[in-house]
Amino acid sequence: MAPIVWTANLRAAAWLMAANVLFVGVEVFGKQLVDDEAMNPIQVLWLRALFTVFAMPFLVRRSPITIARTNHLKMQLTRSALLMVAGLCFFFSLQEVPLGDAVAIVFVSPLFMTAIAFFFLKEMVGWRRWMACVIGFVGALLIIQPGMGVRHWMYLLPLGDALFSAVYAILTRRIGMADSTSTSLFYSVLGMATLFGIPMIWLWQTPNFDQWLLLLGISVFGLMAHFSHIRAYAEGEASLLAPLSYIHVVFTTFMAFVVFGTLPDAMAAAGILLIVGAGLYILHRETMRRGRPRPVPPPGPEPQPPVRQ
Repeated sequence: MAPIVWTANLRAAAWLMAANVLFVGVEVFGKQLVDDEAMNPIQVLWLRALFTVFAMPFLVRRSPITIARTNHLKMQLTRSALLMVAGLCFFFSLQEVPLGDAVAIVFVSPLFMTAIAFFFLKEMVGWRRWMACVIGFVGALLIIQPGMGVRHWMYLLPLGDALFSAVYAILTRRIGMADSTSTSLFYSVLGMATLFGIPMIWLWQTPNFDQWLLLLGISVFGLMAHFSHIRAYAEGEASLLAPLSYIHVVFTTFMAFVVFGTLPDAMAAAGILLIVGAGLYILHRETMRRGRPRPVPPPGPEPQPPVRQ
């Protein structure tokens, strides 16, 4: 058998697959903490963010002062606030929403990015991409099933996560050329590590041994997942990598069944397929559009699946 030639794109794909697996670990640990262990999601997010803030200087081998230098302080703080709200939406939803359903709904985020690019960034969006957005949103409705008296209202929270993550991703790309990845990651968790410390005065509950293990797992897996995701997009082409992110939904659904014994019902499964299909189609159209010479300014950021909190 011929040895594998590790091209940049192949290395990037391997890093992204590792990130997908690690992010599923974060989600499984989070579900166990806020559902099985009944820990407050704010405490989970705060402890995880605190761990990341203190671990980052050792991981990137730079001083905290150097990491914190930014050319866009207001935009970085806005990103941090958006990620805080998105994280709250996701982890609070896990108290009632099956893990696979929650993650699938969050993957509506690239569809929201397309709508934001049209209404606020004044980018041209063709009818095919609008149809993909509509189909993807229908997929989310099939999972949420509003007005049918079946779902808990918390099914709406992952939809909020998707929206806030979309705005967060657009801001991240806008400052990506000016600030380093480590700086953006530092500010992403800085808000949680500081602001979430205030309600801990009233909400703090001393974790037991099992909870400390889960908190350590969610922190280590989260840091490794973000690091792997950063390495993937630093080495490979976004148009190649972005479709691979949708494997995340498959991994999560499988692990939700293994760990929690839950599977999406028929309508939710159909909704997941519509969301994944619509997202992949938008990425395909974006790749075609970028490959075609046009006498206009370069388009805005390419829609990509969301980075998990």
